[in-house]
Amino acid sequence: MSRPHRAGGSLRCVNRAAKRAVTRVLLALLVLSLGLLLALKGPEEQPTGPASAAEPAEATAHAAPSATSASPEGANLGEAPADGAAAEPGPSHDDNVAPPTCTFDDLSAPHSGYDEWDRTVLDTVFALGPDYVPPDLVAAADAFDGRPGGADFVVRALLVDDLAALLSAAHEAGVDLAIQSAYRSFSYQESTFQYWVDRSGRQEALATSARAGHSEHQLGTALDFRSLSGPPAWELDDWAATPEGAWMAANAWRFGFVMSYPRGASGVTCYDYEPWHYRYLGRELAAEVEASGSTPRELLWAAHVAKRSE
Repeated sequence: MSRPHRAGGSLRCVNRAAKRAVTRVLLALLVLSLGLLLALKGPEEQPTGPASAAEPAEATAHAAPSATSASPEGANLGEAPADGAAAEPGPSHDDNVAPPTCTFDDLSAPHSGYDEWDRTVLDTVFALGPDYVPPDLVAAADAFDGRPGGADFVVRALLVDDLAALLSAAHEAGVDLAIQSAYRSFSYQESTFQYWVDRSGRQEALATSARAGHSEHQLGTALDFRSLSGPPAWELDDWAATPEGAWMAANAWRFGFVMSYPRGASGVTCYDYEPWHYRYLGRELAAEVEASGSTPRELLWAAHVAKRSE
C-alpha cells in the first residue's frame, strides 16, 4: 500500500486550524450575546412565600373524616358532651328549612313550654332541662277501660281520651296492646341511657337511646307500645311485623299518634328504627305528618322555621 502524499497532508492541517479558530470566535460571540440578553432582562422574580404555602389547604381538603361522620344509616355517632359539661355553642340552625344534622349538642329545645307539647323539637341537638316535669301527669291505666296493659305508667292528661280510643279500636280489630314505657324524668333517662351504654357500648347506645334531656318521653306524650301477650318490642326482629305492630303502623295516626323513628330514616330522625315508639301530636297534626310522608322531626322543624319567619 502506498503512503499519503506529504504536500496534501499539510494543506489539510491548515484547513483544520482555520476551522477551529472560526468556531472559537463564534462561541465567544454567542456567550457575549447571552450575557447582553440577561443584563437587559434583569433578575428573575422570586416567590414571596415558601414553596409549600398552599400545601396545608390541600391536606385539609383531603383529611380523614372526623368522629362525627355519618354512619352507614346516616346517623352521626360522634361523642356526646361529657355528662354535666356545657356543650360548645353550635352554629345557628334557625334559618335552615331542613332539620340540623345529627350531631350531639345540648341546646335548649325550641318550643319547650308545657303548652307547646305538640311543637317541641327534641333530638340529639336540642334538649329539655332537668326541671321539665309536665304538670298534668295521670295514670295511663285510665285509658285502658279496665283492660290490662297500663301498669303504673303516667302520661299527660291531654292525650288520655285519644289513647283510650286507640286502644278500643285496636281491641275491636282483634289486637291488644300494652305500654312498655311512658313518661320518664330527666334523672330516669340518665339511668336508662347508662343501662344501654353498659349493655351495648356507648356508640350503639347513642343510636338507640336518648341522652337525658333529649328524650321525647320527658314530654309525657311519648309511649313505647308492645303486644299485650308478647315481650318488649325491641326484643323482636321487627315489631311492626306482628299483628299489633302492623295495626299501629297503619292506624295510630288516626288517633293522634305518630311513629317518631320510622324505618330507613335514621339520617333524619337521628335514631335507629323504633316501630314501638309513638309520640302524641294530636289528630290534626298527626294527619298532616301521615299525608306529608315526612318524619315528625322534619315537619316540626319546618313549622319552627316558618313561625320564626312570620
